[in-house]
Amino acid sequence: MIVEKAGKAMSWSVVAKIARFLAMPLAYIVIVRSLGEHDWGVLNVLRTITGFALVIVMLGGGKAVLRYIPEVRVKGGMRGLISDMVRLAVFQALAWAVLTFAGYFSGDWLASVFHQDSSVFRTYIVIALGLVLFEAGMTLTMNALQSWYETRRLAIVMVFGNALYVILLILFMKFGWGIAGVLAAGGVVNLAMILLLLPELLELTRKASDDEAPGPGAARMLRYSLPFVATGLLNQIVWRHSEVLFLGHYTGMEAAGHFGLAYRLPQMALEFIPLSIWPIVMAGISEAYARDPERLSESVDVYFRLLFLLVVPVAAMGFAFSGPLVPLLFGEGMVPAAEMTRLFFVVFSYSFLYTPLSMALYVMEKSWVNMLVFAALAIVNIGLDLALIPRFGLWGAFFPVAAVMVLAVVVFRKVAGRFDSGLAIPAGFVGRCYLAALPTALLGISASRYDSPIALAVQMLIGVILLLAGVKLLKLLGEREKALIMRLPIPLKEKIVSIF
Repeated sequence: MIVEKAGKAMSWSVVAKIARFLAMPLAYIVIVRSLGEHDWGVLNVLRTITGFALVIVMLGGGKAVLRYIPEVRVKGGMRGLISDMVRLAVFQALAWAVLTFAGYFSGDWLASVFHQDSSVFRTYIVIALGLVLFEAGMTLTMNALQSWYETRRLAIVMVFGNALYVILLILFMKFGWGIAGVLAAGGVVNLAMILLLLPELLELTRKASDDEAPGPGAARMLRYSLPFVATGLLNQIVWRHSEVLFLGHYTGMEAAGHFGLAYRLPQMALEFIPLSIWPIVMAGISEAYARDPERLSESVDVYFRLLFLLVVPVAAMGFAFSGPLVPLLFGEGMVPAAEMTRLFFVVFSYSFLYTPLSMALYVMEKSWVNMLVFAALAIVNIGLDLALIPRFGLWGAFFPVAAVMVLAVVVFRKVAGRFDSGLAIPAGFVGRCYLAALPTALLGISASRYDSPIALAVQMLIGVILLLAGVKLLKLLGEREKALIMRLPIPLKEKIVSIF
């Protein structure tokens, strides 16, 4: 039953993510070509700062929603949970206000750190931090709906939101609003989506609030959620492109922009489905764990297989073709980002080897373990950044990321196994995924030489055909995977299973 509910929710989440996947590259093209190298670098610095701010403002509330709404649906106590979430929202608003004022008063200092005009940079900081409130609200709303597996309206609204974002970007860039226009477009879209989704969320909570059972309790919820603040801040260092802050200070905003593009494009491409299903999988595994803790390792194994079936083909296509596509789409000014973009497709593909293990620790309410692991990884990451970026610039920012991702896989595998010996990486299956994608990745050799738009389009078609042949030849869809696909409400599932 849980698989079917999660599968139905996933199908709509994938629709929303595909809409974002199609809209975001277009948005990036508009932004990069409109702002230029320097202002694009400034925007990356601002987004990195607001990424840290969002984690603080959220206070772990998004993860608490995903953890406890599924539990109270099984055990009761929705009214108590809602009361606890309202209290948390008050603290979130206070955190947002404090950070926004702090951004205003520290504007001159931040401008000096990044060698920018103080009055202009302070204005950007205040706008960016002020709009974090809408992003936090949208994150909470989205996670709440996903925890109920109610994603149909969410998907429709997100399709609308992505289209609106691109339209607003084009208009604001024509008005000459620059960086402020990019920030304003995101804020307007987040607010619009919250207003469209709020009626459904309120109706769901009203229907579920009839029982008188006690909820999880504010103390238990806070013990679970607050470590996510520390973990989230550390994750911003390890998993998001915090290196742009060091590049902006030591090397300049242009280098920060090159790194931001090289980092963000592969991450966006590889996350476009996994990130959309993560909340659904988290909710589904949490519900399954509440019913039978002994089946956690089985759920994690299924998640591993699903992830790498999705991630590795995208990584292979990205490695093969992103090099020539970057200057073609974003302009010759982004040539320094091209080769690094290709390599980040490889780095981020193997980083997913620790994602299911980290999720298992969250489900077992071992958030503090994740926090300690990310703290160690962040220390290594920052140390390597400080050692390499001042000396090697752009490439000095790449190597710490690649090294820390390898270390993360090793550490999470060892740590997760201590709490549940059944948790393991299905190495054979993952290896077969990479082997199936290897012929497509090797097309990067020809793509670097034949790089006209038509030639690239033909080679990309060949790459897709090679991927399908590799999946079939290596039998990546075994009986277990086929059975899982047949239980999901996706179109053409019978055809997919019959082909492979």
